[in-house]
Amino acid sequence: MRIKRMVTGVLVIAVGIPVGFVALNVALMVDGAELSHWRSEESRLRFEKTYAETLALMPEPVETHDVETSFGVVRAYRFERQGADAAYRARDPLVLLPGHSAPVPMWQGTVSDLYTDRAVVAIDLLGQPGMSVPTRKVVDSADQAQWLEETLAGMGLERVHLVGVSFGGWTAMNHATRHPARVASVSLFDPVMVFSRIPGKTMVAAMLTEFPLMPDRYDDWFMSWTAGGAPVDESVPEARIIGAGIEGYSVVQPAPAPIPEAALGELDVPVQAFIAGRSVMHVDPAAAAEVARVRLRRGVVVVKPEATHAIHGEHAKELNARVREFVSRRR
Repeated sequence: MRIKRMVTGVLVIAVGIPVGFVALNVALMVDGAELSHWRSEESRLRFEKTYAETLALMPEPVETHDVETSFGVVRAYRFERQGADAAYRARDPLVLLPGHSAPVPMWQGTVSDLYTDRAVVAIDLLGQPGMSVPTRKVVDSADQAQWLEETLAGMGLERVHLVGVSFGGWTAMNHATRHPARVASVSLFDPVMVFSRIPGKTMVAAMLTEFPLMPDRYDDWFMSWTAGGAPVDESVPEARIIGAGIEGYSVVQPAPAPIPEAALGELDVPVQAFIAGRSVMHVDPAAAAEVARVRLRRGVVVVKPEATHAIHGEHAKELNARVREFVSRRR
């Protein structure tokens, strides 16, 4: 009987400690805020310093916009190559949409590859770490599409080529399926919740990055895990800015809802999708690619078997060249 009580006590401790840890973190997270926000002034200042340092490594934007929308003020930059003429500016621009917790400077090594033939517009997603400022609660996918539609309209962009990575890929397809008239094409780098749901273990791992009491090294582990175990190199500007965003910003938004397969099938817009064969963001990457092939009416689907969810960083030159070629056939 005594041994039984001892075993029971050990089990209670073993279960109670993690449950208590989760409960405490949840209690700290539930602060009643309806909008995404900085966890502290120190976090904001540290992020903005890293943001400015990384942005300075990019080509200098020819325009900086703070676009008023129904859901907040959206920061966007327009980049053009030197010597851009009227023909260059007449081409529909590329619009870059970053991943979760990643602002415009994550494209630091990309803009100069992509703006050779047409202008590039890069946007800080509303409700994510960056210079965009949410002022109204986003409640569903329709709201997510609406703020982006208002941003593009506010910049006077009648037709655009959307380019999205990860959550930015979902943002692109969510917008394209709801506002296709403004979309000339879509290019996707391992998009989440578009052709496959996110596995449960990945959802849990991602959720833990929001826990205030998790050590900073957990965020590094998570970023490394999604990149197939590649170590996080803090000397890489893109890694620093994403890490600062994860650590310092509390995202208060609904999780992205799956894009309905019927909506994919109805979309009459050219879509180029790159799927990573080793991505932890799909239940089955091969099955996700098959959904894309079957459902997209005007789809080009490329599977990179050796790639992880960090597919764009791993194959940047190749993928950027394929995006340029893809959009060149569509003005």
